[in-house]
Amino acid sequence: MRIAVASEGLEVAPRFGQCSSYMCYNVECGIIVDCQNMPNPSMPAYDLATLFGEVGVDVLIVNTIEYDVANVFCHAGIEVIAKAHGTAREVAQAYLTRTLTGVDDLCHIDYDYDEEAEPACSQA
Repeated sequence: MRIAVASEGLEVAPRFGQCSSYMCYNVECGIIVDCQNMPNPSMPAYDLATLFGEVGVDVLIVNTIEYDVANVFCHAGIEVIAKAHGTAREVAQAYLTRTLTGVDDLCHIDYDYDEEAEPACSQA
C-alpha cells in the first residue's frame, strides 16, 4: 500500500492544489517502511491521478480539496481523505491505525486486497 500526503514542508498543506510536494509512504503489514518526497509536478488533476496510479498510490490525504478534483482521484481508484491536519507522517500513521479523526472520506472505497498481492505478515 502507498499513502500520499499533500505537504508543505513536513506538515499537511492547507490546500491540495498549492502544496509544494507529496510525502509518499510505503506500507507493508500495516507499518510505514519507507518515505519518499515527490515534488508537486503541477499538472492537471487527471494527469496527476494517472501518475499516482502508476506509482501505486492507494490513498491521498489532504486538508482541503475541491470536490470535482477529489472525484477525479476517486474514479482512478485512489481513496481521498480530506480535512487532515498535523504532520504528514502523523496523519499517515493515524490513517493506518484508524485513529485519524475529524476527516472526511470523499470516496467511500472499500478495498479488497488480494492476499497474494501483499506480502505475508508474520506474527512474531
